[in-house]
Amino acid sequence: MTELDRLLSGLILTSQANYAAASRWTLFRVWIFGCHRMVHHLGRMARIGFWRGQPYLLTFRKT
Repeated sequence: MTELDRLLSGLILTSQANYAAASRWTLFRVWIFGCHRMVHHLGRMARIGFWRGQPYLLTFRKT
């Protein structure tokens, strides 16, 4: 596993934890006002939204 894979894995795990702990209103704000980034990692495509400096995992699909 390369350093980039480790960094992306950490980002995805952190964003999933933030998503699970967030309220519905926070997730709504992430979807509407957040900055979204698509990340391709280990055969999957993750859509991560950033809101107020925190990442939130919005979707995680097979490619």
